[in-house]
Amino acid sequence: MTAVRPEQRDSYDDIVWDGVQHSYRPAPDWQTRVSPSLVFDTRVDEDLDPVTFEVLRNRLWTINLAHADTLTRMSGSPIFQAYDFNMSILTEDGENLMSGPFIQYLNTGSPLLVRYLMERLSDSPGIEEGDIFLASDPWIGASHQMDVCIAAPVFVDGKLFAWVSNAAQQYDLGGIVPGGWPQNAPDIFSDPIIFRPFKLVERGVLRPDLEEMYRRQSRLPDMVALDLRAQLAGCRFAAQRLQETCEEFGAPTVKAAMRKILDNAQSAFARKLERIPDCTLSDVLYFDEKLPGDRTTHRVQFNITKQGSRLIIDNVGTEDQSEGPNGFTYMNFAGIVLGVIAQTTLYEQTFAIGGAERQIDFRPIPGTLSCCDYPAAVSGSVLNVSSAYMRLMNMFSRLMACDPDLVGDVVVSGPDIPLTVISGSDERGYPFGTALTEASGFGGGARSYTDGVETSGASYIPLIRMPNIESSEQFYPFLVMYRKEAPDTGGAGRWRGGVGMEVAITPYRSHAIDIVTNAGGQGVSTNQAVGVFGGLPSPTASYQVLVGTDVRDHWAQQQVPRDVADLSRRETLRLRGKSNGTPLNAEDVLLLIVCGGGGYGDPLDREPERVADDVAQGYVSRAAASELYGVAVDDSAALDAAATAARREAIRAERARWRTVADVFGPGTSADTSPSTGEPTRLVHESVAVRDEGERRVLACARCDRVLTDYRDNYKLGLLVDQAELTTLPRVEDPRVLLDEDMVLRRYCCPGCQTLMTVEVARATEPVLAEMVFTQEGSR
Repeated sequence: MTAVRPEQRDSYDDIVWDGVQHSYRPAPDWQTRVSPSLVFDTRVDEDLDPVTFEVLRNRLWTINLAHADTLTRMSGSPIFQAYDFNMSILTEDGENLMSGPFIQYLNTGSPLLVRYLMERLSDSPGIEEGDIFLASDPWIGASHQMDVCIAAPVFVDGKLFAWVSNAAQQYDLGGIVPGGWPQNAPDIFSDPIIFRPFKLVERGVLRPDLEEMYRRQSRLPDMVALDLRAQLAGCRFAAQRLQETCEEFGAPTVKAAMRKILDNAQSAFARKLERIPDCTLSDVLYFDEKLPGDRTTHRVQFNITKQGSRLIIDNVGTEDQSEGPNGFTYMNFAGIVLGVIAQTTLYEQTFAIGGAERQIDFRPIPGTLSCCDYPAAVSGSVLNVSSAYMRLMNMFSRLMACDPDLVGDVVVSGPDIPLTVISGSDERGYPFGTALTEASGFGGGARSYTDGVETSGASYIPLIRMPNIESSEQFYPFLVMYRKEAPDTGGAGRWRGGVGMEVAITPYRSHAIDIVTNAGGQGVSTNQAVGVFGGLPSPTASYQVLVGTDVRDHWAQQQVPRDVADLSRRETLRLRGKSNGTPLNAEDVLLLIVCGGGGYGDPLDREPERVADDVAQGYVSRAAASELYGVAVDDSAALDAAATAARREAIRAERARWRTVADVFGPGTSADTSPSTGEPTRLVHESVAVRDEGERRVLACARCDRVLTDYRDNYKLGLLVDQAELTTLPRVEDPRVLLDEDMVLRRYCCPGCQTLMTVEVARATEPVLAEMVFTQEGSR
């Protein structure tokens, strides 16, 4: 399918975002199509005092937290226990007032769903008190079909006062593969079923005919029914608590607090943007395997243009969608941006992302991998959303580093989730299935002032948790042999990424188990998280099936192996990022290695004592300490200062021999000379400063003061570059085993002092990427 490009239309604004072929985006005049019978409650107390505002702001926040608690208490699913959901309170007209501290992109679909309901369904079947609606359509409000979105109107005195909503992962709603992540689906018709928005609860009464229709699609109808009831109960609870709050404080006072929350978030976000120089940021990532066995890569690009207090975000440079589960819809495109903003630049505003959204123009091209049109297969590619989320986190890190007050909030990306889904039947023949939550046991990205947290979980799920081993083993017929932190799984840097986890699982009293793998981006072929400002990427995740082990012999001796190295095996299977139905037999072991976050800054800037301590604690191997950090330690992890100084000097000497960017990629196009401004020198990067050089405004190395480029040029054009094999990173195997295209690790350093300034993973044939170009001469 060919993407609809802006130049093929009179205007980008002519695109019809109707939720049919393209995703649904409410038109500016959408409210003119709302039924007159649906009356908005817009009463506002103009005299809201600050104390009452703070009380109500925290009350609304706790309603979301208690909403989450309702889901986890009522559901029988380990997925819900891991907080694989999010919830929101919305204004009467569908603006996202406040989301919870859970999966940050998930509930971005709620405003889309709510406005769709009001625009399309308010006449028939109508929207009344006690109603609850359900949708799993990715072209309206669901991340993918398994992230079922529930929304309920909240009425006060007969008028529509607000909405409450949740979106949560349900395990199985049909499709050609158990679990809902079919990797071999060519299009939507092999995916789990889509539910267009419909009214499931009518005036407080659950419609049994529609619930039966819903349950009928699942291989595990009882679990799905329980999860569904939990979601409905959560919305009903939140609606009731919001109504009680209106009774206690008065609806106009609560509405005034809601308005102020959004206005505060908008103004805070706008003020932060105004402090950052105008610029355009770009980043490129790749998705592997449009279908299992595909050996090509698929390009995705994000561009952020910052102008004054606004952002324009597009996906120009992204490939057209193709067959197979390899892309996502508009809801996710907007969701990853708003989720990153909620965590990085608006965390003090209690996730009031609706305020930030007022300052953003989303302009993705439909029909592309990051804004798929119907009927693309999108359920099995949902992990590519997390890959894109992490890349956006690094883009905002570069943006925030331009301001001294924001650089302290910089967080480097975490890794992708190497999702592992198992399904089968237990010893009694009963079917089961689940996504292994161990896949989210990875390390966090480094910060601008400290290391990432070890095995912290997904950074885009602030309150993520992993169920106890005993809970998983109670539900499913397998044993978790061990979980442990894995060395060299975090990205190296001045501040290193936190390490991830190694876990080994084997069947126990199961009749049959099959494995579906679903890794995002290039998470098992080239790298996981990407670093910033010279920080290195974390290595690849790994799926391995150890076939025909002697694990049962160990059990017979009342031993549980603590490392797979203790097991013999007939063979070891390395699974691809996308695979369906690999059997896990009684004597087999699944080994899953989950990685950590990206690094921050040049690894040679890390204090040698910290590296020696990392080696002593098992976070970094001796080999990586030498190769990446230039630190020499002995067998007992004691630091050898003299050898370290010599090793680091040798690494810098090697960097000095790298080629200029012009030699490798050809001369770049230079911008017109930027005139000097008289403004003081300031950092716009960990190692790049903007300053005057005579009559010019330039970008210079902050370490040695060497001029790199004009202020409005791509600063990489003034650097040295090395294109290395990905196997330079520890734990990374040759990507050519999985890919036909050559991928390289590009490292760029200052020609003067050899400080590593930026690192990227790219196709060998691609030109140098302009990751950040300033567009306004020296002023803010």
